Amino acid sequence: MPLWKRHPKDHELWQQVGAEADEHWADRVLDTPLEEAAYFVVDLETSGFSAATDKVLSLAAGCARGRELPCAIDQYDIVYHPDTRDVPDFIWELTGLTPQDIQRGKDWKEVLRQALSLAANHVWIAHHARHEVSFLQRHARLLWKTHIRPIAIDTAVVAQALARLPKVPTLDFVCAWLDVPVVSRHSANGDVLMTAEVWKRQIALCQSMGLETVGDVIEFSISYASE
Repeated sequence: MPLWKRHPKDHELWQQVGAEADEHWADRVLDTPLEEAAYFVVDLETSGFSAATDKVLSLAAGCARGRELPCAIDQYDIVYHPDTRDVPDFIWELTGLTPQDIQRGKDWKEVLRQALSLAANHVWIAHHARHEVSFLQRHARLLWKTHIRPIAIDTAVVAQALARLPKVPTLDFVCAWLDVPVVSRHSANGDVLMTAEVWKRQIALCQSMGLETVGDVIEFSISYASE
């Protein structure tokens, strides 16, 4: 797993996920060429923006090396919640999910366990990645007392830096800019497929600027954001 801290109580998760993790992976990945790096592309649909108070309604993820992008969907799950009365109506309209879908959903602990297993030894890719990372970090901590600190690339921040934009762009904007078809927007699996295609095209743009490694892109994005 990318940069996580074990806790004595997290033995259950460690036995099932930690065994797949290369503890030295994070030391090497920043120098890995973009086309050779392994990526975990992830998207969550949630009832709001707060990891502390809002619900995860669905999760999708796909894994691929840079030269194999875009990825297929390796995981798509709707998450069970016994009570959805606090989910705003516009969220149902936006995502296409229904309370009935949630009632037939999967246990969140199992969904998260599978996602973290896929994510082991992968660079995380997401659009507005802070959203996905904050929810997954919080729930790994609540469920297993485990602190995960993934190495993540935010395609929104990369787009902002590449295009010299004054603010972080939406996925719709970036898809239009890079000529990526918009399909099943605001569904977790649809957004993963679009984000993977966006990242594939961003890799080519980064390479044309001389940015060759995972670390190069992260430093480039951070430096632009701090200007």
